Amino acid sequence: MKTIVVALLATGLSAATAFILPTGPQPAVKLNRQQGLVSMGLNAELTKTYPRDFKNIPVGTSYGKGEDSTLNKEIEQQTLEFLEGQLSSVLKKAVEIKKKPLFTTALIAGDCVLLDGIAKAGLLDKIEIVFIDTFFLFPETLDFLREVEEHYGFKAKVYHCADCPTQESFYDKYGADYWMEDIDQYDFKCKVEPLQRALKESGTDAWINGRRRDHGAERASLPVWEGDKVNPIAFWTFEDCWNYLRKHNVPYHPLHDVGFSSLGDMQSTAKVPLEKWMTYAGERSGRFQGLTNKDGSAKTECGIHTK
Repeated sequence: MKTIVVALLATGLSAATAFILPTGPQPAVKLNRQQGLVSMGLNAELTKTYPRDFKNIPVGTSYGKGEDSTLNKEIEQQTLEFLEGQLSSVLKKAVEIKKKPLFTTALIAGDCVLLDGIAKAGLLDKIEIVFIDTFFLFPETLDFLREVEEHYGFKAKVYHCADCPTQESFYDKYGADYWMEDIDQYDFKCKVEPLQRALKESGTDAWINGRRRDHGAERASLPVWEGDKVNPIAFWTFEDCWNYLRKHNVPYHPLHDVGFSSLGDMQSTAKVPLEKWMTYAGERSGRFQGLTNKDGSAKTECGIHTK
């Protein structure tokens, strides 16, 4: 193993933190949860720090008191039931009318909803799961990938920079600050090209992804069916996603427990105040910190959905 030192921007961690990134698969340990909850394939050591018990996840709705609270929660539950049915229907329709559907996951909350929905619909053997390793991800993201593979019983197909088989080789060839030297080239080598390669190799005409309208910016008017892209949770809100995860006790990314509403690369992902999580575009407000496009505009996309 090699210790990689990465400068973190506004993450709430130390200015420079050394992470030891394991190069091989780590065992996931089955933990028995409270009665009535599912057993998750969670890493025992990771769970000591990040219990994933939803206690640190905010709730967005002001339910009111008494009868107001009861009625509002009933409506919320009815809405979630509708969204769940729609999600299952869209996924099954994608398998029916498209060829070789493919789902790319970044393991954030909405992606956890989609993965669980795919599993509940019995489609894990019909929808290929793809994960893009940029070589700059939080170590907990890679740990969580192993956890969900264990929990659901699948193996993701992992893609990364084409000319670097490992993180070490990437750092040796391009350096740990390559993203600072040319953000467009970094995005292309580490995100866009690996994604394009995954889509080409699979021959898919149904790229299933977790983009939603409430992400804001370029995503504000997303449809569900978008040519060769399928956005099954386009009309969900971030709060809908968390309501689903709570209802079904779905495993979620460890770093949500410590204030990260969304997860991307270590160097450009910041914690977001809990009161902002459920606001419009709040989820992704901690992403692309300190980064701008070449025209000087604020960066809101890495390029995989715009190229």
